[in-house]
Formats: sequence, structure tokens, C-alpha cells
Amino acid sequence: MTTERYSDELIKLGKRLQQLRKERKLTQMDMEVRSGINNGDISRIENGQKNIEFHSIVKLAAALEVELYQLFPKCD
Repeated sequence: MTTERYSDELIKLGKRLQQLRKERKLTQMDMEVRSGINNGDISRIENGQKNIEFHSIVKLAAALEVELYQLFPKCD
């Protein structure tokens, strides 16, 4: 995977996380409390500026009360 493609995928994931968070009327601070991930890191993740490890994806999905697959865009 090229660096550009990797960056694009991080941005897509971040936007999806932000969309789900806002749909649930949660702040980044709410997400910090629910997930244990610093709200500054959540901001950087949502903006595609921070690499995210799998265990953090699991924590964020749990905080949003969604299944892991719901964090990723649908494939055709």
C-alpha cells in the first residue's frame, strides 16, 4: 500500500469515527471517558493525523456501541 493510499484510508476512518460520534451527540471528551483514549488523540485520529492501532479501534467501536465493521466504509 502506498503512503498516499494509507493516508487516505486514515482520513476515511477518522471521518467515519467523527460521523458516528456526532450522530450519538458525543463530544471528544465523552469518547475519552468511554474509551480511555486521550481526547487530543481522538481529535488527531478524526482528522487523519494519527496512526491508530487495532486495540484503539476496538476501544472506539465499544465507546460508540457499534460493531467493528461499522467503522469502515462499505465495499462494492
